[in-house]
Amino acid sequence: MIIDTTDIARRAKELQEDEVVRQIFAYLEGRYVAEWRNTPPAEFQKREAAYAGIRALEDFKVKLASLANAPKVEAHNNRNKR
Repeated sequence: MIIDTTDIARRAKELQEDEVVRQIFAYLEGRYVAEWRNTPPAEFQKREAAYAGIRALEDFKVKLASLANAPKVEAHNNRNKR
């Protein structure tokens, strides 16, 4: 099944703007940061797992933004080609 890039961009933007999704992102980020900060030095694996969670969440947000902005970037690039 092929999904139109415009549809993907629209859906990504809807997710970015959805208040429930924003609250979930904030909750997860807060939880990961708290775990990272409150883990004793000897428990480096827990700290690393929390840090990995923070990075994964950030990567997801960046990818979502990229998908949401893809049509704008494509339009800009097409203007520059002319």
